[in-house]
Amino acid sequence: MSDTSWTPIRRMTLIGVVLLEVLVAFEQIAVATAMPTAAKDLDGLAIYPVVFAVPLAAAVLAMVVAGPWADSAGPRLVIVTGASLFVTGLLLAGAAQSMTMLILGRTVQSIGGGLDSVALYVLIAAAFPEALRPRVFVGISAAWVAPSLFGPPLAGFLATHASWRWVFWVGAAFAIPGLALLLPAMRRLPAIRREREPASSVRRRLVAAAAAALGAVALSLAADRAPALAVGLAVTGGLLLVIFVPRLVPAGTLRGGRGMPSVIATRALLGAAFAGTEVYLPLMLTRQHHLSATEAGLVLTVGALSWSVAAWIAGRRTTHEDQRRLVRIGLVLLTIGVTGAVSAAWPATPAWVLYVAWLVGGTGIGLAYSPLTVLLMGMSAPDEQGRNASSIQTAEMLTTSVLLAVSAIVFGGLTSHSQIAAFGSGLALAAVAGALGIVVSRRLAPVGHAQSADAAAMTESMDAG
Repeated sequence: MSDTSWTPIRRMTLIGVVLLEVLVAFEQIAVATAMPTAAKDLDGLAIYPVVFAVPLAAAVLAMVVAGPWADSAGPRLVIVTGASLFVTGLLLAGAAQSMTMLILGRTVQSIGGGLDSVALYVLIAAAFPEALRPRVFVGISAAWVAPSLFGPPLAGFLATHASWRWVFWVGAAFAIPGLALLLPAMRRLPAIRREREPASSVRRRLVAAAAAALGAVALSLAADRAPALAVGLAVTGGLLLVIFVPRLVPAGTLRGGRGMPSVIATRALLGAAFAGTEVYLPLMLTRQHHLSATEAGLVLTVGALSWSVAAWIAGRRTTHEDQRRLVRIGLVLLTIGVTGAVSAAWPATPAWVLYVAWLVGGTGIGLAYSPLTVLLMGMSAPDEQGRNASSIQTAEMLTTSVLLAVSAIVFGGLTSHSQIAAFGSGLALAAVAGALGIVVSRRLAPVGHAQSADAAAMTESMDAG
């Protein structure tokens, strides 16, 4: 499959990838809506945060495992295993008779989702030529639109009028057709027998992933705790992250080194800035502007739709230079949108300002998100695609978790004194992440490309002189 035409098998593969991504998106969005009802029904409100913290750690571990596994054996077995675990976890969670069983189901589900999220990137790189990959990743972005629009109301309806269990069981139905559509493409992949990463190296990465995930969980649990406990959790979590995150990403990522390290760092900052803003928008509209839950939820719809439209535009740009330019433009727009959202913390600001701000912010992440993935896969050798896909997704997940945790600590500390200060500070942290992303995104070009560009500019300057 070396040509760039949309053959039937490529179309089937795209549809299968999108269906699996719709499943992941629906479960992530809908489960958050139904979880309060489930926790109350199972008498588990006292350990409610654990339902999210343990699966987060499991997903990080699965991503770390999936990378070298897909590199050494190919994506097929990883995808089948991940989809099977995902469905098993959904069925277990839906049948849970206790909070412990629900946490177990969610953990198994997250392991499967972590495996698939990495292996699907490797499958896309193997099944589609580089010229078609931007449009494939547009499809992945678009897969989040329908769940964003219909996931919360559907989950709320099921939890209220049927049972919260159906939120899990409905999701399982999407996995089977999605996986079936991927099988023809996976059968055509050449057999891969690469040298496996040494077991000692894998163990070190797993330990680092477990410690980093534990650090993110500790930070997230520090919010709304007694001062002494909050400080202890925050310090412990911060130390674990500082020590172990560098072992999960390529050298130079934390300082924004040129090329792949900057691609990974930019994606992490981009995702964190977006998520760190969205989490506050509906709450701010209901508290500061007294809108209904339905009216406040529309701001998320605006962001999802503008993301989708912008991603479609980005998918039509296939050169790496265009993609790097789109990333920089997107980060500027996202940061402008987040900054505009800060102004809505004041009740005197018209509510429509926030909707316009998030239209701009959604457009920004839509322009930047998919091109970063395309750039990463274009820089990755075939035997490194899994590991690099693991790095970019792990970095984004951990950075987002850290930003949300720190934001929650700040928000919780200020909310009793000033709602304006609480919302403004939380959003300001997201704006800082966006601004850092703008700075790092100037170093997306690989070292050789940057040197060639500098040499060309110097030659033009000498010729002009």
